[in-house]
Amino acid sequence: MRKTHLVKSLLSVFILVSALEVAAFSAEKAPPAAILVDKKTNTLYLSQYADGFFKTVKMYHATLGQVKGDKEDEGDLKTPEGIYTLRARLTPPKLPKKFGVMAFDINYPNTYDQLAGRKGSSIMLHATDEPDRLNKNYDSLGCVVVKNEEIKEILPYVRLGLTPILIFSELTDEFLKPAVGGGELKHFFESWISAWESKEIDSYVDHYHSDFSAQGMNKKAWRGYKKNLNSVYKTIKVGPESVHYYRHPKYSMITFTQNYHSTLKHGGVGHRSRGTKILYVAEEAGKPKIIAETYTTLMW
Repeated sequence: MRKTHLVKSLLSVFILVSALEVAAFSAEKAPPAAILVDKKTNTLYLSQYADGFFKTVKMYHATLGQVKGDKEDEGDLKTPEGIYTLRARLTPPKLPKKFGVMAFDINYPNTYDQLAGRKGSSIMLHATDEPDRLNKNYDSLGCVVVKNEEIKEILPYVRLGLTPILIFSELTDEFLKPAVGGGELKHFFESWISAWESKEIDSYVDHYHSDFSAQGMNKKAWRGYKKNLNSVYKTIKVGPESVHYYRHPKYSMITFTQNYHSTLKHGGVGHRSRGTKILYVAEEAGKPKIIAETYTTLMW
């Protein structure tokens, strides 16, 4: 979708507010939800995530970008494909009339897209003040569009900064069960946590992709950074909570609440933090590897 000064200025305010809201939303006990979009059938699935699979709550027709295919550049009129989060909610009177009663900003391009060189901005899940647009399958500038009453039904399930929206060129059954029966992704995550907490640096770093990038560090620099911390700390506890697994043909995503606690070698307290971590996992030589990760601090 094309940039507009109005939308960009609105987002700068709402994204700041959303960052503050993440902590509050994360403490809620509402059932975890996800939004799945099948571009082949123009269907949006409002789903709940339980026991490693998605259970459909309700289905809606979705109007998508005027040009078919995966978004690559600014103004290409394509709807992106991948795993994203809804990071801000916009409403009238500040929301332009054409977006209907409500819009959610989608974090495209996310960290994975940026590594892949994909560009664009202002991609949203929004409603419309022109109901006839919903009779068309492809009538947006790259956004996902539903009816006013439908986006109101979706609202109670959204936790800003946490609720994912997964957009597929074609949604197949295997992606509806990302962690059923344990699954490779779950085993990978648990192995990564074990290596981190036991300070097994070789095993820990082996979980990372050769193209890994985070906090301005590549894989080699990341190894040095973590090795230095291992030499300072006697113990490390990650304490993952609320772990969720999401799979997509392009990459997978693991989200969890990280309760980090370390002790120093002389017995004192090292570092304590609590936050939301997102792991972007891509295959390399047929195995899952962390290609990027992000962390957002939460209030205790």
